[in-house]
Parts: sequence; structure tokens; C-alpha cells
Amino acid sequence: MFVKLLSNEIFILVLAVASGLILGKISIGRVSLGTSGCLFTGLILGALGLQVGKVFFYWNLIVFVTSVGLLAARDVVLFIKKFGWKFAALSTAVTAVGATSTWLFVHLGGKAIDPYVVAGTYVGALTSSPGLGAALESSAGNPGVVAGYTIAYPFGVLAVVLFVQLAPVLLKIDVEEEKVALKEMTKILWRKEGEGASNPSRAFSIISFSTCILLGMLMGKLSFPIPGVGNISLGTTGGALLSALLLGSFNKIGPLDMRMDRKILGAFRDFSLSFFLASAGLMAGPAMLEVFFESGLVLAAIGTITACFSILVGYLLGRKLWKMNWIILSGAICGAMTSTPGLGAAIDATGSEDPAAGYGATYPLALFFMVMFTTLIVKFLR
Repeated sequence: MFVKLLSNEIFILVLAVASGLILGKISIGRVSLGTSGCLFTGLILGALGLQVGKVFFYWNLIVFVTSVGLLAARDVVLFIKKFGWKFAALSTAVTAVGATSTWLFVHLGGKAIDPYVVAGTYVGALTSSPGLGAALESSAGNPGVVAGYTIAYPFGVLAVVLFVQLAPVLLKIDVEEEKVALKEMTKILWRKEGEGASNPSRAFSIISFSTCILLGMLMGKLSFPIPGVGNISLGTTGGALLSALLLGSFNKIGPLDMRMDRKILGAFRDFSLSFFLASAGLMAGPAMLEVFFESGLVLAAIGTITACFSILVGYLLGRKLWKMNWIILSGAICGAMTSTPGLGAAIDATGSEDPAAGYGATYPLALFFMVMFTTLIVKFLR
């Protein structure tokens, strides 16, 4: 009977989530994985050969980003007004450093690696699905792009997830103090806007939530031509996030209540995050074994170092140079890497939905540069 259950995708997914949440509760000192434990158990089960369909990944992804978008919608405009050019610089720096380090590693290796694989490694290291689409388009669907992406992606995810989990401990950041400071800053910004910081939410509306998802999927399909680069689109993640941020900034749109019950939205966020991370791990698990048995070890190293360099530059600029609040910065770094798993880890590690505001502020421009640099890598290394 148990063997039959292991062929049931729902059983596999719930097993990964349940075991991941148990793993996440284990702490070593002040460090615990929290919900990110689902990613690790997913990777383990995936490496053992257990798989689930991509529909689970995409469904939980879109529910997650819609939930965090609605939760963060009210404050994201305030943070953009306060940190606007810094968010833009962060997006540019993180994506540029990732592309430059990837290019340098390939040149140090004597250009022995297929440029299409390199492009895939870059977007995998920064966990960018839109970047993958751009690389495939510029390479006429070369399979090397997918190979590089598949190998680098798990290591890029692990790098950003572990960073947001471990940074407060290693860098001595008092998360609770940062949350209090952010709350006070938000109150001051709202006073300057002439509006109170509190605005009671209404009951949860399935119609309103579904409307955000539908609009997000439509927005994600829109593409815009960029001269010399090609077409760029938001994709599922970007469309759903921007749709929720846009609609959620209004109290009501016609008969639809957009300022919904935060506790219910929070429950949706936590539920979908657990299943999203578990399904991501299950999908990526087989590639982990492939790395150790094939020549992908070099690509894995390039992807890991590229991700770490990008994260480090984001931290140094945001925290050391601009003294940005850690809660917002953790989300902004994930947005600059277009890393949705990182956003989930940041929300979980800080115990706040506010990282989503930083994520939403850096994501759009980071997406543009991700696509541009991916296309340039393919052109310059051919």
C-alpha cells in the first residue's frame, strides 16, 4: 500500500511539506530553517526519484505571490518614494555583478563551456524564470540553456534561502529591532502622505483574490520589444505580483473589496509557500544528483559563486552604504535576483510580510536587466 502511495503526487507533495515543516522546527542555536525546510525535504525526495507535476509548482507560486502582493500593496509606494533610486541601483548592481562574474569564470576556464549553457547557468544562479525564457528565445531554443539552468538553479535557491536565514545571526542583525524601526518609519511616511497608518481590512473575498490572479496571468503574458535585446515579459511571478500590488493599493474597485482580511491572506501565504517550496525542491532534486555524477560540478560551482557574489553586493550597498532597514532590504535583494523562493524565506525568517514591498520595488527593473544581460552573454560568448 505504501509503495502505491509513493506514486500519488498529492501524497508525495504533502509528505515533503509535512517532513519539511518538522525539519524547519529543528534549531541549532538561533538558526532554524522554518518553512524553507520544505525546500530541502523536497530536494531529498526528488533526488530519490519522487516527482510531482509542474502544475503544483505554478499554482502554489501564483497563490503565494498574489497573497504577499496584497499584503504589501499599501506600503510599497511609500518605500519606492523613500528609496526609489536606491532600489533601481540595487537591481542594476545585483544583476550586473551576476552576469560579470559568470562571464569572468567562463573566460578563466578558457571558454571551454558552451555559451548557451553559460547563459542558462547565469539565470539559474539568480533563479530567474523570465531570464530562462529570454535565453531560450535568443538561442532559438538551444537545449544547453535548459541544462545550465537546471544545474545552477538549486544552488542559486539554496544560496539566497540560507542567506536570509543566516544573515541576522552571522551579521548580528536584531530582526525585532528592525521591525520596530520599520513600523515607526512607515507611520512617519503615512503622516507625510496625510493618511493614517491604520486602515481596517474587510472580509476575505474569493472573487477579489481570483481577479488578482486572472489579471496577473494576463499581465504576465504581455511582452514588450526592447531594441537589441528582444521581447521581455513579466512571466507568471511578475504578473501576479504586480497585479496584486496594483489592485491591493485600492480599498475597493467597483463592488470588489481589495483590502482583505490580513490573517486569512497570511494563512494563504504560509500554506502556498510551504507547497511551493516543496514542489520546487521535488522538481530540482534529480539535477542535484546529476551534478555529482556528470560534468555539471563546475557549472554548479559557477552558479553558487555567482549567486553569492550578487547577494553580497546587494547587502553591502543596501546595508553598509545606504543603511537600509533589514526587513525591506532582505526582500529587495531577493527581488533584485528575481528569486521568489528567497522572498518566501525572507518573509519566514523575519516573521513579516514587509519584505514583499522591497521585492516588488526591485523586481521590475531587475527583470529588465536580467533579460538584457542574458541576451548579451549569449551574443558575446558565441
